[in-house]
Amino acid sequence: MARLDIGDVVVRTHRLLKTRGTVVRVVSRTRGEARQVWVKWDHPNTLPNPSLEPADELEVVGRVVAPVPDGV
Repeated sequence: MARLDIGDVVVRTHRLLKTRGTVVRVVSRTRGEARQVWVKWDHPNTLPNPSLEPADELEVVGRVVAPVPDGV
């Protein structure tokens, strides 16, 4: 299962639906790992947009790196 967080760029792992999108909300977690997430798809004709997706059907292709606070 993928470790997904808000802002991660993902691609569907389905061989015919390689749509790219961004995680906008994590719905449920088990042991710190996302089970379902809402994804806003980059493709304008993908409906529904955003859509609720199982985390195990998504592949992370980019991560958001949190900024380091000053003085740390």
